[in-house]
Amino acid sequence: MEIPTKDQLVNDLKQSFQETIDWINGQPESQFNEELVSGKWTIAEHLYHLIKSTKAVSKGMLMPKLGLKAMFGKCNRQERTFDEMFEKYKAKIMSVDVDVPSAYEAAPGRMFERPELIRRFEKELEDFVKALDKWKEEEMSVYVLPHPVIGKCTIREFVYFTILHTNDHLRIYKEKYVIDSKQ
Repeated sequence: MEIPTKDQLVNDLKQSFQETIDWINGQPESQFNEELVSGKWTIAEHLYHLIKSTKAVSKGMLMPKLGLKAMFGKCNRQERTFDEMFEKYKAKIMSVDVDVPSAYEAAPGRMFERPELIRRFEKELEDFVKALDKWKEEEMSVYVLPHPVIGKCTIREFVYFTILHTNDHLRIYKEKYVIDSKQ
C-alpha cells in the first residue's frame, strides 16, 4: 500500500473535520447540549473532546525533535499503514469502553455555544495543519508520541489516528444521535 503524502493526509483531515461540522450544523441547535443518549456525551461534549484531543496531538508535534527523541525514543518497528492503524484503533478503542482521561472531557453539565465550539474545532484543525507543516515526510515516520491507549505512535500514525478518531465520533453521531428535526 502506498504511504499517503502529507498533502493527502491534510486533505483527509480537512474532509473529516468538515463532514463532522456539516453534520453538527444540520442538527437542531436546541439539542446541541442535550443528553440525547442516556448516560452518554452530548453532541457538544463529543465535539469538545475532539477539540481537546486534536490540540494535544498538535502540541506534541510542536515539541522539539530532540525532546521527542529524548522523552519517547524513535520508532523501532515497521510503521503502521492507515489500514493497520484502523485495525489497532478498532481493537483498542472502538471495541471496548475506554476510560477517557478527564483532561479530554467537558465538566459534567457544562454548556457550550455551537458557533463558538465549531470555531474552536476549525481553529484546532488549522493549528494541527500548521504543526504538521513543520515535519518533513521522512521525519513523520521516525519520531513518536505516546497515546494513552494505543501506545507509541509515529507522527504519521497520529495523523491517521486524528482522522480515524474524528470519523469515529461522526459515526457515533450518525448512528446514535439521530434526531427528529420535527420536534
